[in-house]
Amino acid sequence: MELKVLTWNLNRASYRRRNLWSYMGELEFDAGFFQEVYMIPNEVRRNYHTLRGEMNALLLHKDLTPDSMKRNYLESSENHCIEDFYVSCIIEIGGRCLPLFSIYNCIGPKERDFSGFLELLYEYIEESRDMIIIGGDFNINKNFSPSLRRLALLAEKMAGRLSELGFRDVLMEEEDPFTFRTPDGRKYQIDYLFVSKGVKILDIWHPPAGEITATTPKLSDL
Repeated sequence: MELKVLTWNLNRASYRRRNLWSYMGELEFDAGFFQEVYMIPNEVRRNYHTLRGEMNALLLHKDLTPDSMKRNYLESSENHCIEDFYVSCIIEIGGRCLPLFSIYNCIGPKERDFSGFLELLYEYIEESRDMIIIGGDFNINKNFSPSLRRLALLAEKMAGRLSELGFRDVLMEEEDPFTFRTPDGRKYQIDYLFVSKGVKILDIWHPPAGEITATTPKLSDL
């Protein structure tokens, strides 16, 4: 069975383009991994099961998962802020369970919180026999500047660890895999889509540069 997956941090796009969710509807996705989601319109909720976290949302098309979606939790931790990094569910497709994780790392003063979350995620993967899809805005990159060296090392370690656990970084396989550009033009991949290597990738697509964020609202849009 084919599954069309979309991952996107909606923060900037949500206030720069009034018809954002109409555009999302045109993409006809089955599973949406969204971060910094402040409101999901009612017309979208008619077609999707919605699972919300602190800064995350998972949207599953109702035609895909009429009754099979259930919330998923990592092992508990003494660090209670870890639960704010993700929202997860398990769906059943073709008689097989498929765990989905939408992740948002709101960079705080200490990278150890997100590092602790990743350790729990690794443990979950090691104990699971299911194929898993992990997407979101991790806000870390191995090429970060020296001032963010700890986050850069964390990104490098994460990529290596998930590769060892049998995952592909789908976005990294693009010719130019940046997902964030700084004002001075530097490019970083801070958004990721990891899939179990047993999942066959049929196609990878991203919107044209500026499709959303370059469109500023006009008074007539308000």
